[in-house]
Amino acid sequence: MSKMKNCKVCGNQIAKGVNKCVHCGKDQRNFFMKHKIITIILGLVILGGIGSGMGGDKDNATKTSTASTKETTQSKSAESKKEDPVYKVGDVIKTDKFEVTIVSIEEKAQVGGEYIKKTPSEGGTYIAVQFQYKNISDKPVGSFSKPSINLTDKSGTKYKADIDASSTFATEVNPDRKIVSDLNPGITVKDADVFEISKDSYSKGGWKLLVAEGSKKANININ
Repeated sequence: MSKMKNCKVCGNQIAKGVNKCVHCGKDQRNFFMKHKIITIILGLVILGGIGSGMGGDKDNATKTSTASTKETTQSKSAESKKEDPVYKVGDVIKTDKFEVTIVSIEEKAQVGGEYIKKTPSEGGTYIAVQFQYKNISDKPVGSFSKPSINLTDKSGTKYKADIDASSTFATEVNPDRKIVSDLNPGITVKDADVFEISKDSYSKGGWKLLVAEGSKKANININ
């Protein structure tokens, strides 16, 4: 193999590997070999650009994933809200085992009949609810499996019925609910609950009646 080459400028024979032509003195190195510092800087710029591009793709992927998660959460939230439709007094609310109808909702300063009466504590008021429910399943349902009735305020706090007030109100409206016996298929019974709540809080509005049984929940706006 020849150890000689032609000069890039004058064309005379010179040894391979020399930096300058011995005849014309011209530099035989290419641009990158003559400017090593510039070459290094260009290399760093190119590598930085590639890294930035990869980082941008990663950021975009993260943003896309975050947006997707947010949309999924919002979708689940919307679905959750759809599970609690709003009904009116007199509507039939169908649950897993019952057809529930809220007959009346009224504020009362006193509950009870002629001989037994009860008034709310100081600062309180009574919300009396009369309702009925029918066993639409094909099996008897125990008394402890009846639909639950609760009040909720505008912040979503759930209130249970006052046992004493509810028992006293029963002497006034005479419900035919099952105390110990099962409710057989196709049978409808009447019931009532009384809730003692803050009169001032009730006057500010936002209260609802929550009916729940099995997988079904339903709201009725009160005020």
